[in-house]
Amino acid sequence: MKVLKTNLMLIMLSAMSLIGCNTHSTKTYVLTTTSYGYDASYIPYIVELNGEELGGGFGSGTKRSAVLTGSQYVKWGETNSSRKHKAINVPLLISKDLKDKKYLAVHLYPDDSVEITLSNELPRATNKGLEWRAKIIDELKVKEEK
Repeated sequence: MKVLKTNLMLIMLSAMSLIGCNTHSTKTYVLTTTSYGYDASYIPYIVELNGEELGGGFGSGTKRSAVLTGSQYVKWGETNSSRKHKAINVPLLISKDLKDKKYLAVHLYPDDSVEITLSNELPRATNKGLEWRAKIIDELKVKEEK
Protein backbone atom coordinates (compact mmCIF):
# COMPACT_ATOMS: atom_id res chain seq x y z
CA MET A 1 0.00 0.00 0.00
CA LYS A 2 2.85 2.37 0.87
CA VAL A 3 4.49 1.71 -2.53
CA LEU A 4 1.21 2.47 -4.31
CA LYS A 5 0.83 5.76 -2.43
CA THR A 6 4.43 6.72 -3.25
CA ASN A 7 4.01 5.89 -6.95
CA LEU A 8 0.71 7.75 -7.12
CA MET A 9 2.31 10.77 -5.45
CA LEU A 10 5.24 10.72 -7.92
CA ILE A 11 2.86 10.55 -10.88
CA MET A 12 0.80 13.47 -9.53
CA LEU A 13 3.90 15.60 -8.88
CA SER A 14 5.30 14.84 -12.34
CA ALA A 15 2.02 15.78 -14.01
CA MET A 16 1.74 18.99 -12.00
CA SER A 17 5.30 20.04 -12.81
CA LEU A 18 4.76 19.43 -16.53
CA ILE A 19 1.55 21.43 -16.52
CA GLY A 20 3.25 24.24 -14.62
CA CYS A 21 6.16 24.39 -17.03
CA ASN A 22 3.93 24.54 -20.06
CA THR A 23 1.49 27.19 -18.84
CA HIS A 24 3.96 29.69 -17.43
CA SER A 25 6.97 29.15 -19.65
CA THR A 26 8.00 32.31 -21.44
CA LYS A 27 11.17 33.34 -23.16
CA THR A 28 12.53 36.87 -23.37
CA TYR A 29 13.99 38.39 -26.54
CA VAL A 30 15.58 41.82 -26.81
CA LEU A 31 14.55 43.58 -30.02
CA THR A 32 14.64 47.10 -31.39
CA THR A 33 11.03 48.27 -31.14
CA THR A 34 8.98 51.02 -32.71
CA SER A 35 5.32 51.84 -33.23
CA TYR A 36 3.13 53.29 -35.93
CA GLY A 37 -0.11 55.14 -35.18
CA TYR A 38 -2.44 55.59 -38.14
CA ASP A 39 -5.15 57.81 -36.63
CA ALA A 40 -4.40 61.27 -38.04
CA SER A 41 -6.47 62.97 -35.32
CA TYR A 42 -3.85 62.37 -32.61
CA ILE A 43 -0.26 61.23 -32.07
CA PRO A 44 0.10 58.14 -29.88
CA TYR A 45 2.50 58.32 -26.96
CA ILE A 46 3.82 55.95 -24.31
CA VAL A 47 3.05 52.85 -26.35
CA GLU A 48 3.45 49.80 -24.10
CA LEU A 49 3.74 46.12 -24.92
CA ASN A 50 3.10 44.05 -21.78
CA GLY A 51 4.09 47.07 -19.69
CA GLU A 52 7.37 47.69 -21.57
CA GLU A 53 7.55 51.08 -23.29
CA LEU A 54 8.36 50.92 -27.00
CA GLY A 55 9.90 53.33 -29.48
CA GLY A 56 7.50 55.50 -31.46
CA GLY A 57 7.17 58.41 -33.83
CA PHE A 58 5.77 56.61 -36.86
CA GLY A 59 8.85 54.42 -36.98
CA SER A 60 11.37 57.23 -36.52
CA GLY A 61 11.94 56.51 -32.82
CA THR A 62 13.30 53.16 -31.71
CA LYS A 63 14.13 51.57 -28.39
CA ARG A 64 15.69 48.29 -27.32
CA SER A 65 12.95 46.44 -25.45
CA ALA A 66 12.44 43.12 -23.71
CA VAL A 67 9.76 41.15 -25.55
CA LEU A 68 8.21 38.07 -23.95
CA THR A 69 6.69 35.19 -25.82
CA GLY A 70 2.98 34.64 -25.32
CA SER A 71 0.04 37.03 -25.33
CA GLN A 72 0.88 40.64 -26.22
CA TYR A 73 -1.15 43.31 -24.41
CA VAL A 74 -0.84 46.78 -25.96
CA LYS A 75 -1.78 50.15 -24.40
CA TRP A 76 -1.13 53.75 -25.46
CA GLY A 77 -2.20 57.34 -24.87
CA GLU A 78 -2.99 60.38 -27.01
CA THR A 79 -0.96 63.58 -27.15
CA ASN A 80 -3.97 65.88 -27.38
CA SER A 81 -6.15 64.34 -24.65
CA SER A 82 -6.01 62.19 -21.54
CA ARG A 83 -7.66 59.27 -23.32
CA LYS A 84 -5.99 55.90 -22.83
CA HIS A 85 -6.31 53.16 -25.42
CA LYS A 86 -6.18 49.41 -24.92
CA ALA A 87 -5.97 47.08 -27.90
CA ILE A 88 -9.17 45.21 -28.69
CA ASN A 89 -7.17 42.18 -29.84
CA VAL A 90 -4.30 40.28 -28.21
CA PRO A 91 -1.63 39.10 -30.66
CA LEU A 92 0.34 35.99 -29.74
CA LEU A 93 4.10 35.68 -30.27
CA ILE A 94 5.95 32.39 -30.05
CA SER A 95 9.69 31.72 -30.06
CA LYS A 96 9.55 30.64 -33.70
CA ASP A 97 8.19 34.12 -34.62
CA LEU A 98 10.90 35.99 -32.72
CA LYS A 99 13.91 33.80 -33.43
CA ASP A 100 16.62 35.64 -35.39
CA LYS A 101 14.50 38.82 -35.74
CA LYS A 102 15.95 42.26 -34.97
CA TYR A 103 12.92 44.58 -35.09
CA LEU A 104 9.39 44.57 -33.74
CA ALA A 105 6.79 47.16 -34.75
CA VAL A 106 3.38 47.63 -33.15
CA HIS A 107 0.85 49.10 -35.58
CA LEU A 108 -1.99 51.00 -33.87
CA TYR A 109 -5.13 51.18 -35.99
CA PRO A 110 -7.95 53.72 -35.50
CA ASP A 111 -10.42 51.02 -34.39
CA ASP A 112 -8.02 50.22 -31.49
CA SER A 113 -6.89 46.96 -33.06
CA VAL A 114 -3.17 46.30 -33.31
CA GLU A 115 -0.85 44.33 -35.54
CA ILE A 116 2.68 43.26 -34.68
CA THR A 117 5.25 42.90 -37.44
CA LEU A 118 8.73 41.41 -37.08
CA SER A 119 11.65 41.98 -39.42
CA ASN A 120 15.40 42.15 -39.79
CA GLU A 121 15.28 45.65 -41.28
CA LEU A 122 13.76 48.84 -39.87
CA PRO A 123 10.00 48.24 -40.13
CA ARG A 124 7.77 50.19 -42.48
CA ALA A 125 4.18 51.32 -42.26
CA THR A 126 1.63 48.71 -43.31
CA ASN A 127 -0.60 49.17 -46.37
CA LYS A 128 -3.62 48.65 -44.11
CA GLY A 129 -2.44 51.47 -41.86
CA LEU A 130 -1.68 53.86 -44.70
CA GLU A 131 -5.16 53.26 -46.14
CA TRP A 132 -6.75 54.01 -42.74
CA ARG A 133 -4.65 57.17 -42.40
CA ALA A 134 -5.55 58.45 -45.89
CA LYS A 135 -9.25 57.87 -45.20
CA ILE A 136 -9.10 59.79 -41.90
CA ILE A 137 -7.16 62.68 -43.47
CA ASP A 138 -9.81 62.91 -46.22
CA GLU A 139 -12.57 62.95 -43.57
CA LEU A 140 -10.78 65.70 -41.63
CA LYS A 141 -10.42 67.79 -44.82
CA VAL A 142 -14.16 67.47 -45.50
CA LYS A 143 -14.92 68.65 -41.95
CA GLU A 144 -12.60 71.66 -42.36
CA GLU A 145 -14.28 72.66 -45.62
CA LYS A 146 -17.73 72.81 -43.98
